[in-house]
Amino acid sequence: MEEREDLKRKILDRALLHVPFESWSAGLLERAAVEVGLDSSYGWRLFPKGPLEAVSLWGHLLDQNMLAALPSPHDMRVRDRISLSVKTRLNLLIPHREAALKTTFYLARPSHLGEATRLLYQTVNEIWYYAGDTSTDYNFYTKRALLAWVYSSTFVYWLRDTSDDYEKTWTFLDRRIGEVLNFPKMFQFPWKKRHG
Repeated sequence: MEEREDLKRKILDRALLHVPFESWSAGLLERAAVEVGLDSSYGWRLFPKGPLEAVSLWGHLLDQNMLAALPSPHDMRVRDRISLSVKTRLNLLIPHREAALKTTFYLARPSHLGEATRLLYQTVNEIWYYAGDTSTDYNFYTKRALLAWVYSSTFVYWLRDTSDDYEKTWTFLDRRIGEVLNFPKMFQFPWKKRHG
């Protein structure tokens, strides 16, 4: 199983080099398999559900890498934890910015919207757990919906940003988080009184 996952990652990494020019396709995965020294059939054998499965794997790996790169949240404000998480996730995409753009168009297809929603939820859910969210009531879903808006709008802005070190994006992100924080009692946590 570990070898299978390693091969999938190699094919994915190779495919990402071509996505900016070709977008996602079954043929692209087959060619990526050949380029890493495998038979072309590995493109569909390892990704039986097609390119959408490869995109889903990429999203999962990005979330894992984001969490691995984040420091301990101890003594950080909730706002700072969320901001740092979004920045870290977007910074991981910098080497594949054009691929991220093409992937956005790919996920926007009507048949892919369900998976696009799931991937976005997966990311904001990981960020909220990192931020310390323990809610189980309606706030659980409201927080994720609001963060999904913050993340997706910031991501779209980032795709167009040409400022140095994406400073305009980070300013945009801070404004969006500030707007969300104006929602009453939306970001209250059971431990807030204990940790400030």
